[in-house]
Amino acid sequence: MNTASTVTGTDQAAGLRDIFGSELCRVVCIASTLDPDSTIHLGHGTAHSIKQMGHRVLLVDEVPLVDRKTMSGFLYPVRYDLGQVFSNSVELHKSIKQIEENLWYATSVKLRPEITGRFAKYPKLDARLVKHEFDIDYVIFPTVDPQANIVAYYGNNIKRILVASTDAACLKKAMVMIRQMAELQLDEPLAVLIVGGQDESEGAAAFEKLQEAAQRALEQTIEFLGWIRAVTAQRVEIDPDDMSFNPVSKGPTHEFVLPHGFFKAISAKITT
Repeated sequence: MNTASTVTGTDQAAGLRDIFGSELCRVVCIASTLDPDSTIHLGHGTAHSIKQMGHRVLLVDEVPLVDRKTMSGFLYPVRYDLGQVFSNSVELHKSIKQIEENLWYATSVKLRPEITGRFAKYPKLDARLVKHEFDIDYVIFPTVDPQANIVAYYGNNIKRILVASTDAACLKKAMVMIRQMAELQLDEPLAVLIVGGQDESEGAAAFEKLQEAAQRALEQTIEFLGWIRAVTAQRVEIDPDDMSFNPVSKGPTHEFVLPHGFFKAISAKITT
């Protein structure tokens, strides 16, 4: 794979280059107030949608197994973690798995502890991808905890998208995330996509509350990406002993089932 072999519209949109002039990929941080399982599926569906548009995509999965209620493991089997790459324990190519044409996958569960322990070292992920000749257009990083000092390890050209539901608890959580991401991508407003609620007017009203609070408390400008209707379904968890499905014992009892239109909307925002 040669990062300089093809110049696409995606490459032009990314726009940043490393010190040697090679094109850097676009890192997309999708912060979500939804539960961890839904957040993983959100990122997975978005990565697939962008891949189907002809772009080369790396999905980074940072949610620990202990936080997953409806999944018994990672989306795809991997041997090494990006946290080990940033601590210089393994080479980058050993931590990234190609799933299919134009789609790669990596976990970064170990990165936060490495950063906390001050073992993680730069360069950032986008520069590492160029150095190791991974021809990637977009890195999709879904997270429920978008701390700026963590997200910064993924790249210099970070696009921020916030996904929030309409209930009061999620809107409060969204405010925390807006503050966390305030240091990233200062050249354009944070894009917000609202999911759930009875109708579009309820979604718009939720955004207006969030917009007012963000401007008043943080002096942050946010952009309304739109509202997506989403149904809720009862959450179940997997019993590791017999692999049976049972109602969840902790946390939210229901989760959003995101429609195809959600992924089309968020992918269009990312690639334009």
